[in-house]
Amino acid sequence: MYFTSIFVIYYTKITTPPKLNHEKIIIDANSSSFFSVKEILHYKSLLRNLARRDFLIRYKQAFAGILWALIKPLINILVFGYISMKITGSANATSSFLNVASAMLLWQLFASVFTDVSNSIIGNANLFSKVFFPKIIIPLSTILVCLVDFCISLTILIVLFIIAGQPVHWQIVLAPLFILLTIINGFGIGLYFATINVKFRDVKFIVPVMIQFGMYLTPVIFSTSYYLERLPTWARWIYCMNPMVGAIDGFKYCLFGGDVIYNMNYFIVSICVSVLFLIIGIKYFYKFERNFVDYI
Repeated sequence: MYFTSIFVIYYTKITTPPKLNHEKIIIDANSSSFFSVKEILHYKSLLRNLARRDFLIRYKQAFAGILWALIKPLINILVFGYISMKITGSANATSSFLNVASAMLLWQLFASVFTDVSNSIIGNANLFSKVFFPKIIIPLSTILVCLVDFCISLTILIVLFIIAGQPVHWQIVLAPLFILLTIINGFGIGLYFATINVKFRDVKFIVPVMIQFGMYLTPVIFSTSYYLERLPTWARWIYCMNPMVGAIDGFKYCLFGGDVIYNMNYFIVSICVSVLFLIIGIKYFYKFERNFVDYI
């Protein structure tokens, strides 16, 4: 009888399911939120998987594959480098191509981030109704793919530096800051347009036009000094409100040194505009993210 009682107690402990700790998560549709690094790190595996998926989709069935990350910028550098040399009348072809290459690579990073972020929500609409996760993860994942493309295309600039025998200055250690600033520009502006794109699908037609037109208002083909010397004083401030002016000029300064930064006041204004656009983009995204499902 004693052993029977022990067996019954032991069997009951085994067969009784363990008590689960239920964590109640309440999602308030009226609550406001803002960008949280802690929240992003909590979903880092999702971020990584989305980035891997986007990278495979981009190059899996392409004939040239990942070489497109080199072909596209190389063609632009050759074409616009030649145009810059002819219009400015520069006798130093190497200098013209190096300047255009450094600016073009950074501009293409901005254009890729801007385009991919602005289309990210619509492109991943099927994920919204399946599981809860911070929607900011989707546009963030596209940045990783753009950054991989940029790192590959940097080999063009390295080869040009070696061919030209261009010396490397100590300021090059600051170059990652201006690469980060470029990503911030594309991400902040892209978030704003990604939010608008949910309701108005015309955005996917507007963004490429903005990128193409914006390149001619940015020191990509010509330097900032070339523009400012030909603009009236009031128009110079408007020109420097372009957030990519500070990013490209800062990147050129890191690579070439000297007096690339034409005017420090204009440079600071451009960087401040970058931060402002980032804050506006994030605030606008979080304000309307709870309504995405209604339109998608």
